Amino acid sequence: MITRLLAAGLVALVLAGGREECRLPFTEALVALESDAESSPPAASATVARRLVDMAKRVQAVKKDGVSRADALNRVVFGALGFAREVDDPDLRFVFLSSVLDSRRGSCVGLGTLYLALGEVLGWRVEGVMMPGHFYVRVDEGERLRNVELLRRGEEMPDAWYAQRFAVAGPGAPEYGRALSPREVLGIVEYDVGKARLRQSRWSEARRAFRVATSLFPALSEAHASLGATAQLLGSLDEAWAGYRAALRENPALPGLARNLELLREERERTR
Repeated sequence: MITRLLAAGLVALVLAGGREECRLPFTEALVALESDAESSPPAASATVARRLVDMAKRVQAVKKDGVSRADALNRVVFGALGFAREVDDPDLRFVFLSSVLDSRRGSCVGLGTLYLALGEVLGWRVEGVMMPGHFYVRVDEGERLRNVELLRRGEEMPDAWYAQRFAVAGPGAPEYGRALSPREVLGIVEYDVGKARLRQSRWSEARRAFRVATSLFPALSEAHASLGATAQLLGSLDEAWAGYRAALRENPALPGLARNLELLREERERTR
């Protein structure tokens, strides 16, 4: 599945008054990831692209009134189209792009990837940013990058707010508070797939998802730790050890990691 990510074809878009052939590798990769995770026939990426183009046209129309890029996105997504946040239900339908478009409801990751996909269609620089347990985006307004808090209808929140509300434990942790690459964002989505499979006790599928997540986002300590925990549940103690050690390298202060390593040491001693 990894080889399919970011390997998109041409999509015909009608935007800004003309028809042009555009590559939407991030959007197509999101659709492919969903199809792979759900073991379903590939969703029509062209259909998803057309829906995004329709939204992008509305954003452009609002932008012509002189408002900022972030405000134009917010007015269309949360205003005219009535998208809403989902903070209680971790179901993947609030994470995957196509289902977020269907229900007009999403988690911070689901709404975040929607903004990133719209940015791809519009040709605007929109960055994903991760904090512990949270995801938001930044929109390039030309003279500055503006934070867009997706769980507050796109309100701009300062960096200090994120640092306080989603505090990073200890030094290091290079995955937090910076612009993420498209592959890294896909790794976060795949990490959410792994967490969902854990909740469903689908251990082998969870392990596979965490393996993909760590491949896409090698600095994602949570994915390495989750891969270790899942491998340990499956009795693969060497893989569990490797997962925990990789998490330790990326973020030595990751909550719960030291305890998991100690429990694994004890289990390995008992099985020798």
